[in-house]
Amino acid sequence: MNSQEANQRSLYTSAEAGANSFNLKCLVALCFFVLVAQILNEIRLFKVDRRIMLAGTMVAFVFFIIPVAVWFFHDKLMKDKAPIIESVRFKYLIITFSYLGISIVSVTLSFHVVILLTVPTLMAAQYWNQQRLFAWTTAATFLLVPVSVYGGFLFGASDRNFIKGMLTDEEAVVFANRLPLLTADRAWELLLHYVIPRLLCVMAISILAFGITRRNGLMLARQAELSRKVEREMRAKSSMQSHVIDSLATLIETRDAETGGHVIRTKKYVGMIAEELRKDDKYKNVLTDEVIERIQSAAPLHDVGKISVSDTILLKPGKLTSEEFEKMKLHTVIGGTVIKNTFSGIEDDSFIRTAEEIAVSHHERWDGKGYPSGLSGEDIPLPARIMAVADVFDALVSVRVYKAPIPADRAFDIIVSESGTHFDPDVIRAALRIKDELIKASLSPVESL
Repeated sequence: MNSQEANQRSLYTSAEAGANSFNLKCLVALCFFVLVAQILNEIRLFKVDRRIMLAGTMVAFVFFIIPVAVWFFHDKLMKDKAPIIESVRFKYLIITFSYLGISIVSVTLSFHVVILLTVPTLMAAQYWNQQRLFAWTTAATFLLVPVSVYGGFLFGASDRNFIKGMLTDEEAVVFANRLPLLTADRAWELLLHYVIPRLLCVMAISILAFGITRRNGLMLARQAELSRKVEREMRAKSSMQSHVIDSLATLIETRDAETGGHVIRTKKYVGMIAEELRKDDKYKNVLTDEVIERIQSAAPLHDVGKISVSDTILLKPGKLTSEEFEKMKLHTVIGGTVIKNTFSGIEDDSFIRTAEEIAVSHHERWDGKGYPSGLSGEDIPLPARIMAVADVFDALVSVRVYKAPIPADRAFDIIVSESGTHFDPDVIRAALRIKDELIKASLSPVESL
């Protein structure tokens, strides 16, 4: 799966999880609703038989709470698995149990709460592209409206005021007499005065819910298209960045045959050290994936300022004079200027800042005796402190016009001996933990950037 497909899938998963989360809150609200209804019945605001009301309340509460309990215990007990709230199938559990609970409430409290049967349809409308689920909930609602009306007459509220005087007080309180009371005339009157009006109301709400569902689908599709467009633009921008970096690295390589391999290897070392350093508590929230990727992408530009250094200095086989060294030190400041001028307008500020920090400050020392600004300790930007270790390690183990390579173990001894003076001790400790991997990387064939 490519990054574009992964982003699109993440977008849909997020939408599904958001709808599931909202509907779980609706179920919790319905739990409170049935508890309030039970209390109102106990104080005789409702006049449903207490046994019928208690049984209906308990059953409905259980139906409403089951999906909430499944969500809670699944995520608590199965932490190694994806959250169930992101599951495509979880919505069916939510909708099914909402129907079961609301059907019980509708029968128990009779006609006046039949409108609650539209709730599952509205819950289904929360999902981004669920026409099938929406059609199923609408059909179920149309079926359950007459079932609830006639069920309420036969088994529900025993107050004749709930059914407009169709029953006398004596008839209403005798539960056993309900079935014989459903005569053809009463059944027809229930259809005309209760079933049909409520079906029309359900139809209106269902049309509204369908519009919500369709709108959600169109909005998410639009959002997915925008996400794909942003992804394409980011890839194009990243490709441009890589092309510019490669071009600059190639330009440096034409000046110094060793530098080309140097920028490639140090890029690899920087990534390895940064990944290891992230394991320390001090840096786990600092060196995020994005930051590490940015540091590694900027690493090849650390010596870009050397394009301004003359060949007589850059390729000199012997020790530089004081005057030559002062000119060499200018490559740090010049490198920062080149980066700002080259990447301004084609790269975000965070990348430019990181690349500039590396180019300008990778020759600073922990004890403050480096150049160009004499920064010390953590005043030196972290990307530059990581780059300093990678840069010196590669310089020690590589051939230079002014020196022969030294063994990697000896190079590590030199670097460790300068921990706390030249180098950040935290970065040195991280490098030591992956010493074998760094040595292996230094011996690998050089690949292209």
